[in-house]
Amino acid sequence: MAAAGAASSPQVDFAGVTALVVDDNDFVRDLVANQLRQIGFTTVQTAPDGGAALKVCDETPPGLMICDINMEPMGGFELITRLRDKGRTGGDRIPTIMLSSHAVPEFIDRARQLEVD
Repeated sequence: MAAAGAASSPQVDFAGVTALVVDDNDFVRDLVANQLRQIGFTTVQTAPDGGAALKVCDETPPGLMICDINMEPMGGFELITRLRDKGRTGGDRIPTIMLSSHAVPEFIDRARQLEVD
């Protein structure tokens, strides 16, 4: 039973949603992937950079993508631009969350321009 005054959150079933985690840092990539599994994602794919993520998206488009901004050789903004050019991001396409340790206004503005969720 919920404590008095505590709001109950609706249960969301992520079992049928494929997630893609794109990050060049092994630790961060594994951490995010494991967190997604803990909240119920049964299929979590990973990619170390934008180029590898493009290949994954071409083979099996994910239902959610969590992507780093600063990666080499292809960073997150270039990945999103290429996916957008293919009609795969923004609106009702691949929902995308960007990750970065740099919360600078230019990054936030660029993400908004690319319709990052």
